[in-house]
Amino acid sequence: MEYIKSDFDNKYPILNVELLGKPIHTIKDELANILNRSLTELTDQIQKWIKSTEFTISIVSIDFQSPQQGQHSALTLKHDDGGMINFRCSAPLLISLSDRFYNSPVSRLNSVKSQILTASDFRLQQRLGHLFASVIAPEEMWNECDSSLSGDIGLVIQLDVSCEDTLGTITICIDSSLIQTLTTVIGLQPIANINEQFTKQLESTKVVLNTILCEKQMPLDQVLQLKPGDVFDIDLIQSSPISIGQEHLFNGHVAEQNGQLVLIINTSKDT
Repeated sequence: MEYIKSDFDNKYPILNVELLGKPIHTIKDELANILNRSLTELTDQIQKWIKSTEFTISIVSIDFQSPQQGQHSALTLKHDDGGMINFRCSAPLLISLSDRFYNSPVSRLNSVKSQILTASDFRLQQRLGHLFASVIAPEEMWNECDSSLSGDIGLVIQLDVSCEDTLGTITICIDSSLIQTLTTVIGLQPIANINEQFTKQLESTKVVLNTILCEKQMPLDQVLQLKPGDVFDIDLIQSSPISIGQEHLFNGHVAEQNGQLVLIINTSKDT
């Protein structure tokens, strides 16, 4: 039976099951920190390539969503340990950068007919993509590929870029497999800190201990006749079960200590 994609699929994209239980928002925050720390270096390098200081980059957003499809081909790089990254410049921005990189005597943006991306433009996009990917992982760990990113939820990074009078965007898509790689191989997951916080929170959580101290067996007709204020004898249980919710922890017995009744935990759970 052929699966028909519905609007529900677009609104609620699939989350890779490998990411369940993983602190994926930590990955998002760490990548944001890495990019922020690298913006100056990235800007300086690209300014050298295009021989212009009128070039700026700023982060607009880093969100969990399905990879976006663009109007022209994007560069796709595969990580040696699994996962892919997709890099794309908006067409006007790429043309503007390319004109300066290749020392074009005229600006192709002034002519509609000239605003067609060429092989040279895509080679520059490849160079830019490798530069940005090297910020996330060492350059030697990336290889170009023709595969498409899956429709699973990944990270989509949007950057605003200005090159002299041209404004454009750079879109970087990271698939769910690469997020998984970042959590395990590159070490963006602070396991110790998360475990420490979780343990501390768990230790301070309040729970209710339940126990049965006595029992009384009565005929049903006598139970039906009970009313507020009635007094009747009870029998203390020799071994009282102690539990949290439905989980039986151990048994105890009632004793008198310093003039009051106390519950003493037995040495064995079964006694």
